Amino acid sequence: MMGNLYNVYMQYVKNYYRSKSFYLMLTLILVISILMTYFSLKYVNDLPAFLGRNVSFHLKKILFYFIWSFVLINIPVFSSVFFGSPAISSEIENKTAYYIFPLPINRYKLYIGKYLSAFTVTFIIVLIYSSFEVIILHYLFGSIPLSFYYSIGLLAIFIFTILSITFMISSIFNKNTYAYITVFIIYYIVFEAGSLIINLLYKITPIYLLNEAADIVEKVYLNINTSSFVTSPSLAPATNTEIYTSVLIMIIYMIISFVAGIIIFERKEVS
Repeated sequence: MMGNLYNVYMQYVKNYYRSKSFYLMLTLILVISILMTYFSLKYVNDLPAFLGRNVSFHLKKILFYFIWSFVLINIPVFSSVFFGSPAISSEIENKTAYYIFPLPINRYKLYIGKYLSAFTVTFIIVLIYSSFEVIILHYLFGSIPLSFYYSIGLLAIFIFTILSITFMISSIFNKNTYAYITVFIIYYIVFEAGSLIINLLYKITPIYLLNEAADIVEKVYLNINTSSFVTSPSLAPATNTEIYTSVLIMIIYMIISFVAGIIIFERKEVS
């Protein structure tokens, strides 16, 4: 059983490394990392006005880690679109499902193997960016804060979650284009825009939305909600309660979408 799952996983990892999507994401992440490097080196002594003139060395270091993390949080969304959106729909659209589905391997193993392989390549992309972050900020500030490791761990949970949603969407559609568009609509219009509208109309922060929960990746440095019009920014890191709440919300999204995706995939017919 585990042997079949491992073989499926390794085969799809190889397929991802041979795909144009991987090299496109790799190019994008290198460009973004280089731009962030330039930004950090050029503006290390210039800080936003809201922090005031007298800023401690520690706060300056945390601020730059927060800014790098602010960019980082969007990378899994785009990676999941490149690697997850066509995961199932492409098998139908390209007619490869005619050859894969009849294989003597349970469909859920195919699903899980491809899901884990997508997580692997996404996490590698994230680690490339994080490596630039560590090298540059360690050069500028010396030590690496403990919050960095919390942030990476929370980011891994978010990657699992956004991939679960993406794979579920991919299982619904038979065309890649529909899957691509739907994932972007769900995250950037339903979640991001929805959060903004709720903030404006009802003066509350909808912590139950995935994008708000995912913001914990950056809030372990500074508890600043960049999309909120309700609360004033706090320069303290997020509390343990806020971290646990965000993790719980992401896990709930992950489990529901992952189970739903497998059920849809198990019942999917090739026509």
